[in-house]
Amino acid sequence: MEGEAGQEENHIDNQKEILNRRISFWLSFILAIVVTWWYCALNPPDSTEMRKMRLFFKENIMDVAKFIRLPNDELREFTTLKSHPFYQTYLKSSEVEKEKIRALIHISRDYSPNQYWFNIVFLWTIAFATLWFLGLILEAIIILVRREDTARRELIKNQPRKPF
Repeated sequence: MEGEAGQEENHIDNQKEILNRRISFWLSFILAIVVTWWYCALNPPDSTEMRKMRLFFKENIMDVAKFIRLPNDELREFTTLKSHPFYQTYLKSSEVEKEKIRALIHISRDYSPNQYWFNIVFLWTIAFATLWFLGLILEAIIILVRREDTARRELIKNQPRKPF
């Protein structure tokens, strides 16, 4: 009788553990999607114009890098030689805008149009793996605490009681 009760209790514990694992997996899956969606909402993909400009920087990095390092008087001469609208726009820009353009040139050296979506997939993978791992750690802690509690109750139950 005691063996059957112990087996039934183990079976119930195993079912609880399986349910907890499933909940942990799906909760991690959904939270990773939420985190990725939140990131996408805060950081939308580049506009078509921005993608074209970044591809221009990537394809003409030597000319563009040389251009932005030139002194002001040489910039005007360079713009007359090149017909792309970027050169005229850069010349007319304020210093703050020029700094933003320099930063954009710097990050566009190895740009690819699908980079954003690759980063999104990688973000989801990292978020899911992290959340699932933390969930597994939490499950393990809960299982250890339950088993320790069961062992402690059995020990207390099996101890002889002292009469007063």
